[in-house]
Amino acid sequence: MIKNLDRIEGYLSNGSDELYDTMAQYIARGRVFVSYKVNGEYHFAPSRFVGCKDNTLVKHQNNQEKDGKKTTPAITHILGERAYDTKLDQAYLNFCKWLGVTPSKNKRTFRTLDKELIGELTSEPFHEGSYIMRTHLVRERNSKVVKEAKHLFRLSHEGRLFCEVCGFDFSAKYGRIGDGFIEAHHKVELSSIEGEHEVSPSDFSMVCSNCHSMLHREGITIVQLKKRLK
Repeated sequence: MIKNLDRIEGYLSNGSDELYDTMAQYIARGRVFVSYKVNGEYHFAPSRFVGCKDNTLVKHQNNQEKDGKKTTPAITHILGERAYDTKLDQAYLNFCKWLGVTPSKNKRTFRTLDKELIGELTSEPFHEGSYIMRTHLVRERNSKVVKEAKHLFRLSHEGRLFCEVCGFDFSAKYGRIGDGFIEAHHKVELSSIEGEHEVSPSDFSMVCSNCHSMLHREGITIVQLKKRLK
C-alpha cells in the first residue's frame, strides 16, 4: 500500500504533465479514498488504485478486472471500515484545489493511514522504471504534432518561441542553450478526453515552465492566467 501511495506522490511531483493530469483526474473522480499525511498535510489516494499490488497508471488503465469489491476487503483488513468524515472531506476539497482539479459530486468515504509519509520518492529505481515506460508511450505519440506546433508558432512570430502568458523567451534570457526551448500546453487537458483522439498543432499553446505549472495547478486557461499575472 505504501509503495502505491509513494508512486502516486511521484506522479504528482516528478511525473510528466500527462502522468500528473491522469492521476489528478482519478483523485477528482474518486468515491473511496485512503487518506494519509505528507509533511503534515492530508493527501488522498483512490482505494481502487492503492488496493492493487505494485500498481502503476499503465497497469491500472489496462486492468479490465479492477473492482472495489476486491480492493475494499483488502484495505479494510489493514485500515478498518471506511466512513464519511466532514473534516477529511474538507481536506480532500482543499487537496483537489491544490492539484488544480474539480472534484466530482460523489459521496466520499475515507480510511486513514496513521503513518506520515515523506513527501519524496523513497525508492528511486522503482519510480524511474515506471516513468520511463509511460513517458515514452505518451511522448512518442505526441512528439510530431508538438514539433509542428512549435514550428508554426515560430513562423507566425518572426522565428521566436516565447511564453504566451508572460512573454518569457528562453533564447533571449539564456542564449544558445535556450534556443528552441518552450513547453507545449494542451488547451484541453489530455486526461479529460476519453480514448484515442485526433490532435492538431492548434490544440497547443506555447508556455514557459513557470506558467505551465500554474496553469495545471489551478486548471485554468491562458486568458485566465494572464489576468492573474502580477
